[in-house]
Amino acid sequence: EYDSCAFLRTRLDPNIGSSLELKKINAMKQITWAGLPMMQTGTRMQALGDGPTGLIPNEVTLKLRVDNPYAVETGTGDYNGYPTYRFKIEGKQASPLDAVGIDEALQAINVVPNPYYAYSDYESSRLNTVVKITNLPAKCTVTIYSLDGKFIRQYNRDEQPGQPFGNAVPSAQIIPDLEWDLKNNKGIPVAGGVYLIHVDAPGLGERTLKWFGITRQFDPTGL
Repeated sequence: EYDSCAFLRTRLDPNIGSSLELKKINAMKQITWAGLPMMQTGTRMQALGDGPTGLIPNEVTLKLRVDNPYAVETGTGDYNGYPTYRFKIEGKQASPLDAVGIDEALQAINVVPNPYYAYSDYESSRLNTVVKITNLPAKCTVTIYSLDGKFIRQYNRDEQPGQPFGNAVPSAQIIPDLEWDLKNNKGIPVAGGVYLIHVDAPGLGERTLKWFGITRQFDPTGL
């Protein structure tokens, strides 16, 4: 039942009960709808020109419309009165990959950016060179070759889910990509050109990507 804010006035009375700050906290919990705040009796807004807070005089009409009668729903008292929600998700559970799903998973493997024009958004400075091989399965072998079949670099990938910290919820999410710094297995920067990236995923299959890159001249500035 609407009481014209009599309950709030009692809660905010500085002469009754505990500190005013605590009263405000307890009072705000009871507010479920509010209109326009009103000024305290006896106060006035400053006119135009009365300092930096002066207002421009104008005529304002305020209208408040409530479609539904004011009411307070009686809850169950569970969970200390906090709102509770129930979700039901059907038909979205994980399922084993079939032949079509396996092929789609392999086709999703990619290398970015491709082509690489001496720069990528993954690089944090002029000294970095980074491309990413994305959408990789947790366990696979990624081998990079030159166009004439010479071995350049190999990554043996075996990602494991991260361990939860404290009371965190365990997650099966893994990092779905790896970074290639455009260096060979000796740590020497590769030359620009076309390279073949072969991905061998046990239980899924294989995929070969073509990648083209133009390398930039080494810039020692900042060393």
